[in-house]
Amino acid sequence: MSSRQIELSVGGMTCASCSRRVEKALGKIDGVSALVNYATGVALVDATTDVSNDALVAAVEKSGYSAVIAGKAKERFGRKEFRIRLIVCAILTIPIMAISMIADFQFMGWQYFVAAMTLPVAMWGAWPFHRSAFVNLRHAQVTMDTLVSLGVVVSGLWSLWALFFTSAGDMGMVMHPSLLPRQADSHEPGMYFEIAAAVTTLVLLGKFLEHRAREQSLVALESLATLNPKFATIVEHDKTRVIPIENVRVGDTLFVATGEQVPVDGHVLDGQGHVDKSLVTGESLPLLVSVGESVIGATVLLDGTLTIRATAVGKDTVISAISRLVHQAQTGKAEVTRLVDRVAEIFVPLVVVLALATALGWFLRTHDVQLAMTIGISVLVIACPCALGLATPTALLVGTGRGAQLGILIRGPHALEASRSLDTIYLDKTGTLTIGRMVVSEYESLIPDSQLWPIVDSLEQAAQHPAAQSLREFAASLGYTGVIAQRVVTVAGSGIQGIVNGHPCTIGSVKWLGAPAGPLRIAADTFAARGDSVVMVYEDARAVATIALADSIHPSSKSAVAELQRMKIEPVIMSGDHQAAVEHVAGQLGISRVFANCMPNQKLDILSAAQAEGHIVAMVGDGVNDAAALAKAHLSLAMGSGTDVAANSADIVLMRSTMSAAVDALRLSRATMRTIQTNLFWAFGYNVAAIPLAMMGYLGPIIASGAMAFSSVFVVTNSLRLRRFKPLS
Repeated sequence: MSSRQIELSVGGMTCASCSRRVEKALGKIDGVSALVNYATGVALVDATTDVSNDALVAAVEKSGYSAVIAGKAKERFGRKEFRIRLIVCAILTIPIMAISMIADFQFMGWQYFVAAMTLPVAMWGAWPFHRSAFVNLRHAQVTMDTLVSLGVVVSGLWSLWALFFTSAGDMGMVMHPSLLPRQADSHEPGMYFEIAAAVTTLVLLGKFLEHRAREQSLVALESLATLNPKFATIVEHDKTRVIPIENVRVGDTLFVATGEQVPVDGHVLDGQGHVDKSLVTGESLPLLVSVGESVIGATVLLDGTLTIRATAVGKDTVISAISRLVHQAQTGKAEVTRLVDRVAEIFVPLVVVLALATALGWFLRTHDVQLAMTIGISVLVIACPCALGLATPTALLVGTGRGAQLGILIRGPHALEASRSLDTIYLDKTGTLTIGRMVVSEYESLIPDSQLWPIVDSLEQAAQHPAAQSLREFAASLGYTGVIAQRVVTVAGSGIQGIVNGHPCTIGSVKWLGAPAGPLRIAADTFAARGDSVVMVYEDARAVATIALADSIHPSSKSAVAELQRMKIEPVIMSGDHQAAVEHVAGQLGISRVFANCMPNQKLDILSAAQAEGHIVAMVGDGVNDAAALAKAHLSLAMGSGTDVAANSADIVLMRSTMSAAVDALRLSRATMRTIQTNLFWAFGYNVAAIPLAMMGYLGPIIASGAMAFSSVFVVTNSLRLRRFKPLS
C-alpha cells in the first residue's frame, strides 16, 4: 500500500519527554511512523493511505496534546503567557524571599502574609507545570514538569502544615533560613514558602527565555515565507493590470518595473536589468539578466524593466521549495537527538525514585523530616533535564535557518553529522571550481590591439557560438569594436570568414587554419599544452594572432580550497575534461590529486574505491552528470539553480554556484555539530555533577532551581550564536 507524508502541528508539549510520548501515540496506529520535534512543535508523520488525518489528530489528543493538520496548533502556554506569569510571580517572589530570609524584615504575623503571597505563585504561576504533570500522570507518565510540580507542591504543602499545625504559626516567630539544607532547630520549625515561590519564578524565567529564543531561531524560515510578493502586474492585450499573486497562472505574461520584486519564477521575454538575488540565494552581487534567461520569484529588479512568462507559481516556485527544504531539515531528528529522547524518557522517573530514596536516607540518618524533605526537593529540581531536551533541536533550528539566509539548503541532520568526519572531497571542475564558460585567457599578436580586436569583433558579430560571445566581450573590455563584416561564411565546427574593411579575414581552429612556424606556433603549442582552446586569426591570408580560450577559475575557488586544506579535508578534482586542462586548474589551486577524462560511471568507481579504503568522502557537482557520484558519497553537495532546488536529491543544495558556498556549507555544518556537542556536554555534565551534590546536601532548592533554569538558558543562547556565522565571501 502506498504511503504519504503529513505534517502535524502539535500543541502543549513542554519537554523532550512530551515529544517522545506523541511519537509513541502515533506509532501505535498501524502503518504509521512519526518524528516529533519539540523545538519546532511539528510531527512529521509517514502513514499509509488508509490512515485518515482525523485518526492521527485523535491519537495525539488522546495522549493529552492538541494537533492540527494545517496551521499552528493552539499552545495553552506560549511566550506571552509565560511572560505575564513571570512578571506577576517575580513581583510577589521578591518580597517573599526578602521577608523569609532576612530576620530583620519579619514583622508580627509575617508568615501569614508570606503564605498569602506564595499561594498565587505556587498555584497560578506554576499551573502550566501542574497541569502538564497531571495530564501525564493520567497516562502513567512522568516528565520534566512532574519534577518541578512535585518540588513546588511538596514545599508548599509542608509549609502550610507547619504554619497551621506547629509553632511556626505563632505570632512573633522568627526564622533564620539558609540557602543550603541544614538540620532544623527544634525551636524553629521550617517553612519553605520562599522555595515554592523561587522555584516557580526561576523555572518560569527559563521557560520564557526558551520560548523567546525558539521564536528568534525560527526567524529565518518565517522571513522566507514573507519574501513572496503579494501582487503581480499581468500583461493582457497590450494592457497591464495588477492582480493578486494567487491568480497568476503558468504561461501568464507579467511586467516587472524597476525596484519591484519578480512575482514568480519565469523566463525573460523582453528587456534586461540587474537582479538582486541576495535574499534568496545569498549572492551579494546583482546579476544581469536579459532575453531568454531565467529569473527567480521574490528577487528584486534593481534597474531596467522586464517582461517575463511565468514558468512556476505557488508551491512550485524556488522560494517555496527553499522554505520546504529548510522546514523539513528543522523538523528532522539527528541520531543523537533520538538517543537524548530515550535518555530523557528513562531519566525522569529515575530522578523521582532518587529523590524519594535521598529523602528517606537523610531521614533515617538524621531523623529530621524538614532536612530530608529539603534535600529531596533539591534533587527533584536540580535534575530536571530541560537543557538535555533543548540541546540538539535548538542548534539544528538555528544552524539550518542561518544556512537558508546564505543560500545553503541543508536537507536534514544527516548532512550535519556526515560533515564531522570528512577527510576527502571530490570536486567537479567545470562550474564548480571554474566559472563554467570560456573566456580569453591569453593571446599572442603580430599586429596592434587596435587592429586585431576590431577584426575579431567584426567577424564574431555574426556567430552564435559561446566562444564568439567571449571574444566579443573581451574586445569590448579593451574598448574595441568593429564594423559588421561583409560576405560572412561560417564553417561548422571550424571557424568563420568574411571581409572586414575590405580585407579578407578568418578566425578558426588551428586544425583548420594551421599555425605557421614562429612565435604564433610556439604560443599555440603552449596554450594547447595547458588545455586551452586555441584559435588563429588571419588577415589577407597571413596569420596575425593566436588566442587562447579557457574556462577560468572562479575568484573564490583559491581561498575555498585553502580553507578545505586548513580543515584537513583533501580536495580532489574529478572531471570529464582532458588531462592537461584538469592539471592546469589543479596547479593554480594547489590541488595535488586529479582524475581526468572521467565518465559518470568512472566517477562512481573512484568514489567507491575511496570508501572501500575507509575514507569518508563528500562530492560537489552540478547534480546532472554527477548524479550517481552524488548519491554514492557520504555527503553530497549540489550546485542548485532554478527549479533544480525542488528536484535535487543532494544532502546540501547550494543556491550560490561557487566553491566558497560549498566550503561555507561544510563550515556551518561543523559549527552546528560543535554547538550540539557543547550543548550536550553541558546538559549531561550539569546533571551528572549536580545530582550527587544535591543528594549530599550541598545544593538547596533555590540554588537548584536557579542552576536548572540557567542550564536551559545557556543551551539556547549557545545555539543562537550560530546566527552570527560569517561566510568566507
